[in-house]
Amino acid sequence: MRLKKLWLSLAFCLVVGRWSLADEKPDPGSAQPTSPMVIPSSMPSEESPDDAPLPLQSNPIGALIWQGPALDAGPGGSDEAVEYGQARLLPTVDLGKKFPKVTFGGQLQVDAGWFNQSTSSMLSVGDVQDAAGVRRARIQAFGAVAENVDFKLGLDFAFPGRPSYADAFLDFTKIPLLGIIRVGQFKQPEGLEYLTSNRFLTFMERGPSNLLMPNRRMGIGTFNRTESGRRTWFFSVYRSGSDQYGNDLSDNGAFGGMGRMTWLAWDGDYDKYMHFGGSFGISGATNSKIRYGTLGGNAPEWGLFVGTIGTPEFANSTPSFVDTKAFGAENVLLSNFEYAFNYESFSLQGEYTANQVNRIDKPYAFFHGYYAQASFFLTGEHRPYNRNLAVFDRVLPLSEYGHGRLLGGAWEIAARISNLDLNQQNIHGGNITDGTAGLNWYANPYTRVYFNFIHSFLQKEPIGPSNANVFAMRAQVDF
Repeated sequence: MRLKKLWLSLAFCLVVGRWSLADEKPDPGSAQPTSPMVIPSSMPSEESPDDAPLPLQSNPIGALIWQGPALDAGPGGSDEAVEYGQARLLPTVDLGKKFPKVTFGGQLQVDAGWFNQSTSSMLSVGDVQDAAGVRRARIQAFGAVAENVDFKLGLDFAFPGRPSYADAFLDFTKIPLLGIIRVGQFKQPEGLEYLTSNRFLTFMERGPSNLLMPNRRMGIGTFNRTESGRRTWFFSVYRSGSDQYGNDLSDNGAFGGMGRMTWLAWDGDYDKYMHFGGSFGISGATNSKIRYGTLGGNAPEWGLFVGTIGTPEFANSTPSFVDTKAFGAENVLLSNFEYAFNYESFSLQGEYTANQVNRIDKPYAFFHGYYAQASFFLTGEHRPYNRNLAVFDRVLPLSEYGHGRLLGGAWEIAARISNLDLNQQNIHGGNITDGTAGLNWYANPYTRVYFNFIHSFLQKEPIGPSNANVFAMRAQVDF
């Protein structure tokens, strides 16, 4: 009985083996036929007449494992399938589209600054200490997971929280009429200087009037432009009380809405243009409270001393130059007007920003600020303009540092006057005016050194007028 079962098993194996080899074509360049159990090398043999992939086996077991039609080898006899033995694994994603794709980047800014204060300044804000530290240390990833879905995630290791989010959003693109829909934490659409990347600013820090803007918030927005790029619009709705992680944890949280429209009025050439823009919005007050001074108000234009932004040990030990403290409010009406002009190496830029705070059972408070600046490249470069976003872009030096050129690269001189007035009725947040002179060296498109001198004049009760001087330096690299 056992002998009979053995003979039946051997006969079955012979039949199956002959069936699986029925469609095999022997390789004319080989002395012996290839066994179906041999896994071929990833590198073709020198004696092999061609490199075409082996065909799928006519095997019922194989048909159950490798579902779907055979791939077309295409021109040149190659395809995107992964060969394993004599079967080819079909890719789960169309590799020809190269999705998802990711690019990594980052930036490092190292600052140092020295303060000189009048006696009245020390009485008004305290003794501001000299300092050095990391202003920004960011790593970011951005890319796409499909033809119409992009993303960006940035972490900053110099912000409070270490790390905390900078940008963290995804974009749904190519949407008819709307263009792009953005969801996540991102810069709200207000202001030319604010929306321009910090890497491409003329001075080390934005002017103090940026304190009146909503900054990054968790929300949803839509962005589009005309085909020529001369007009753009960006509208968003956001949570008003988002922290540095994009969270707004409150049953009494508030919402805001913001919109920006721009017009490239003169488009003379790549280095000749004139830009106008305006932003308007409304923002609710989370928990019926609002405060100006915790973000952007700790010192004249220098980020290491800026409230809850920057290196905490510097911010925590540095007195505030302007600060309204928290006060009751229902909502805020926001507005901004922006202007930029560029003619070859010469550039002008300015903005006016105003907030009307509607208070609870009290007259509204009106806070406002402005800046105006001019810059000139001594070496012939210009400030590039990004038509897609209506902001400034990366400066490209005509020559680079190195190769025997000790002073190679681009050299730029600049001057700015800026103001922020937070004094209103019984709110004494302070009125600060800064005069700033700057010298910038662009060693190459990704390496830059700033030199800023700032004279700050502050009017703040109960001390009255006071003065302070700051000399600051920054070394920056981004990639």
